Amino acid sequence: MIDELRQEMLAEQAQRLARLELRSRIHMIGLLIWGTLLLGWMIYCFVKLMVMANRTAIMQAGTIPFTCGTCGAAFDLPAEYLVKHPFIPKKSISAGAVGGSGLHGTVRMSRRLRCPVCGKKAWCRQDMRETGKIGANSFIEAARRIIPKFFLVEAVIVAAGGAFFTLLRIVLR
Repeated sequence: MIDELRQEMLAEQAQRLARLELRSRIHMIGLLIWGTLLLGWMIYCFVKLMVMANRTAIMQAGTIPFTCGTCGAAFDLPAEYLVKHPFIPKKSISAGAVGGSGLHGTVRMSRRLRCPVCGKKAWCRQDMRETGKIGANSFIEAARRIIPKFFLVEAVIVAAGGAFFTLLRIVLR
C-alpha cells in the first residue's frame, strides 16, 4: 500500500516536472520571439524616421548660405542638393560645454564645393544656423508622424506578449 502511494506520488511528480519543463521551453521561445518583434519594430521605426526626416528636408527646399574659402564670395545652395549628395567631403569644428556635461555641437562646417563665382573647387564655409533650422524642423515633422504609430504598435505587441504568457501560465500549471 505505501509502495503504491509512493509510486503514484513519483509518477505525479514526474508529470509535474515534465509540464514545468515544457512551460519553461515555451516561455523561452515566446520571450525570444517577443523580444525580436519589439526590437525589429523599434529598428524599423528608427529607419523610417530617418528616411522621412530626409525626405522632409528635401521637400522644404530651403537654401543654405555658403562662403567660398578661396575668393570669399557668398552664394546659396539648396538643401536638396546637400541631401542628394551626402558624400561631399566635409570638415567641421565642434565645441563642447565646460565641465563635461556632454553638450556639444558643430560650430563651423565647411564642404568641398565648386564655387559659382571663381569656378574653383574650394572649402566653402556653411551657415550653421540655417542648416540647424532645416534639420530640426524636418526631424520634428517626421517624428510627429512616426511616434504615435510606434507607441500604438509597441503597446499591441506588449499586450499580446502579456496575454500569451498569462495564458501559458494558466494552461500549464
